[in-house]
Amino acid sequence: VVNLKSDEGRNILRELALKSDVLVENFRPDTLKKFGLDFETLHELNPRLIYCSISGFGQTGPLKDMPGYDFMIQAMGGIMSITGEADGEPMKVGVAVVDLFAGQNAVIAILAALQARTFTGEGQYIDIALFDSELGWLANVASNFLVSGKNPKRYGNAHANIVPYQSFQASDGWLVVAVGNDKQFEAFCKVIGRPALSADERFSTNSARVQNREILIPMLKPIFMEKTVSEWLALIGDKFPCGPINTFEQVFAMPHVREREMVVKMAHPTIGALPLVGSPLKMGGTPVEYRLPPPLKGQHTQEVLLEVLGYSEEKVAELTEHGCIT
Repeated sequence: VVNLKSDEGRNILRELALKSDVLVENFRPDTLKKFGLDFETLHELNPRLIYCSISGFGQTGPLKDMPGYDFMIQAMGGIMSITGEADGEPMKVGVAVVDLFAGQNAVIAILAALQARTFTGEGQYIDIALFDSELGWLANVASNFLVSGKNPKRYGNAHANIVPYQSFQASDGWLVVAVGNDKQFEAFCKVIGRPALSADERFSTNSARVQNREILIPMLKPIFMEKTVSEWLALIGDKFPCGPINTFEQVFAMPHVREREMVVKMAHPTIGALPLVGSPLKMGGTPVEYRLPPPLKGQHTQEVLLEVLGYSEEKVAELTEHGCIT
């Protein structure tokens, strides 16, 4: 941890930039320019440096100086307008997806810049905006709007173009069914004990089911209440995609989660064994290694200064005493 308000703190960052491949910063646009730590300044010191800025709205545009938080970006970027029940209020996604996706975009861009540097020998500047990342996440829904000019609707857990493709309440919980084509709908109708529905011209094709959604779904809801989630899953088997809506307790109790090593334990310096979600990256040649737990604030400051910059212990102690580092 470095105090940017001190000359010594700023010098430390410049020295680190000289020895680094990548710098990532999350300040408002132009903030680091005031400290002489902007891309142009550091690029002169180290032309190979890859400098990545992550901000709410990016380094350009009329909104660039606005602060940006995940919730606010979800609202402004459109995702909340299509999330939630059709007759309910707009809803945010249950986790901070904009923050996560912006970080993922930053990693992708940094890796691409590192690869480009092997050919050019030069680093480059990367401008990642939470707002841009949210728009990119709108995917096919944005494409549909750009082509048609029609605002998309909220469908809750239902699908705009496929029916039935949604959640249903069973007698003891919830499950989702994803009937993706007419053949699967035939199987679906047999499973629920209503084979005649698949021959009904109102429901025999997906386009007809979409058109008559308001007729079909109210017919299906009471049927699903007749059995438990596990009973429905046993009946459905692999005839069409389906699954329970699990709580976190249920998810992390799944044998599949253990088999996939999606929960790991690491030794933490203050709390002992720390359970964490495992990496979803399963690589055969270079498997993920869980070497270090999430660091404490300032945990590695002295180590970096001593080992990377070659400072003496006396100098590190002096910088600490003067409040330049933590």
